[in-house]
Amino acid sequence: MLEGFKRGVILGKAGLAAAQIRLSDDDRKKEIARKALANLFANARGIMMKVGQLLVDSEGSPYRQLLDNIEPYPLETMLPILQKSLGQPVENVFQSIEEANAAASLGQVHQAILKTGEQVAVKIQYPNIQDAVEGELKIAGLLPGMGPVRKWGFNLENYKLELRKNMAKELDYRSEAKRQKEFCEGVRVDGLVVPKIYEELCSEKVLVQSWEQGQNITEIENWPSEERQSVARILIKTLFKSLFVHGEIHGDPHIGNSFYRKRSQNNPEVILLDYGCTVPIPRTARLALLKLLIALKEETPISPMQCFVAMGFDGKKLSYIHHALPMMCQVLFRPFLADGRFRVVDWHVQKGLDSLLGEEKWWFRSSGPAELFLLIRAFQGLCQNLVTIKAFSDWYSLLIEAVGADLAHTARNFQLPPISDDLQILATSTRALAKTLEVEVWENTRQTVGVHLPANAILEIEDIMPQEVLEQLNASTDINLKQILDRVKKSGIAPQNVFEYSHGSKTYKVWLA
Repeated sequence: MLEGFKRGVILGKAGLAAAQIRLSDDDRKKEIARKALANLFANARGIMMKVGQLLVDSEGSPYRQLLDNIEPYPLETMLPILQKSLGQPVENVFQSIEEANAAASLGQVHQAILKTGEQVAVKIQYPNIQDAVEGELKIAGLLPGMGPVRKWGFNLENYKLELRKNMAKELDYRSEAKRQKEFCEGVRVDGLVVPKIYEELCSEKVLVQSWEQGQNITEIENWPSEERQSVARILIKTLFKSLFVHGEIHGDPHIGNSFYRKRSQNNPEVILLDYGCTVPIPRTARLALLKLLIALKEETPISPMQCFVAMGFDGKKLSYIHHALPMMCQVLFRPFLADGRFRVVDWHVQKGLDSLLGEEKWWFRSSGPAELFLLIRAFQGLCQNLVTIKAFSDWYSLLIEAVGADLAHTARNFQLPPISDDLQILATSTRALAKTLEVEVWENTRQTVGVHLPANAILEIEDIMPQEVLEQLNASTDINLKQILDRVKKSGIAPQNVFEYSHGSKTYKVWLA
């Protein structure tokens, strides 16, 4: 009870620190609050430490200590757990076992050598961590829904249930060992290394696997461009193959869970670690997503509403933003729709959704199934890695390469489950979507400018437009740019005249085609 109370106090302090970060306009105060939050996570371990690890986004991040500066427990504290798990003296199995160099959220890893001479990594669960996690889950279950959670109807109970299910899996290392072995067999990607599991030595609290070494993602930024591009291809294909072919993704993408090295001829390898948090994706959901991606790329008419409902989204909530779904797909899946290699730094998802939907973006976010959060996390982790190594890739080509021609054909012909009649009426097809944004400037009777842009550029037209023209429009009593853009968005970005404006000898014509 006392331990539960202590963890409750830490959780409360963490909530206050997070609020300071969110509400403060002072960068110095934000940094102080981040460091305080990182220290709280580090001391707590368990769920809170896992949350902190997700916040590590750079080498200089104050949360970086949660990956490599946490003081591990002494080996003597962990040996009784290991010996009980083995059911025999530790020296009967290992030639040697080293002190841990760093600690993780639920356990720590020791380098060891088996009697056979093989080098292994021995992950041992912390003493009493199961009780601590159970206490945290109970505290989390008491937290009320606030802000967007309450206003937009997030199913908080499903999120709590998903958290509890995932923590139960992560606390059973036998389950992790099984999933790691299945991932190794089901996700065959050249250059991907999944450590070998020693099943006979694994138990609920101990996991033994081959010892694999490499560099951190931030340490390979200066590798030659060709090698960094190879790393990017491995990372992207691993996610796509695990999602669409294997049907279960690695759901814990923080930078401490992957290493990078070079094999013969300097061919890169990616070592993917820690399979405690994996996310199964139902066959219908993944075929619906693959069908949607292929249809968008091939410009085949399709109903995003029907696809999203097949993926587990709440159709009633989507109905409030049905007109925006076709264009929203252009924002969400932009890397797949690009011609050739795509720079992730140009993928402004948040800005695009804000521009298209404003506050109503929460209808989309709250309509998704709870497990979708972990899939989004996997994509965010991938993007963060690609930005770190400055790698640009052709996402769609790698998608088709990863899934294969047969599965792509299956997805094209997959019959989406029917949706209710009232939703079918609102199920706008991508057929109605404009393809290009056309801009012309005329001086008297002579055209001086002709620009063709992707239709979704309309969402950023105020950034694209020359400042002097924007000032003229804002000063005009004949043109209300905000009202025009609201009309265009409500139309679902359908083909239409956006506006025509004359100033002096110049005429500006903007339309969607």
